[in-house]
Amino acid sequence: MKNIKASILIANYNNQKYINVCLQSLSKQNFKNFEIIFHDDYSDDNSISVVKNFKNIKIIVNKKRGKYGSLNQINAYERAFKQSKGEIIFLLDSDDY
Repeated sequence: MKNIKASILIANYNNQKYINVCLQSLSKQNFKNFEIIFHDDYSDDNSISVVKNFKNIKIIVNKKRGKYGSLNQINAYERAFKQSKGEIIFLLDSDDY
């Protein structure tokens, strides 16, 4: 069977208190051939500092936040998707696990 790579795209805005649980849940998965791309939408909490405690996570930081939350989230996934290399794409909010 072909060794398939997956990309997990995480959209975040001010979810510092949930990020540890989110990222730890990924480390407990049986399937290990995946990349994590974390997109932060100009958070004003310490979200990025939390993510930097983990290894092998690509971080994208948006420099300007838009007016509409749902559109911001879609744009976050689009930016992360453009940098992904996986054959399978998973979308994950930073407050989910």
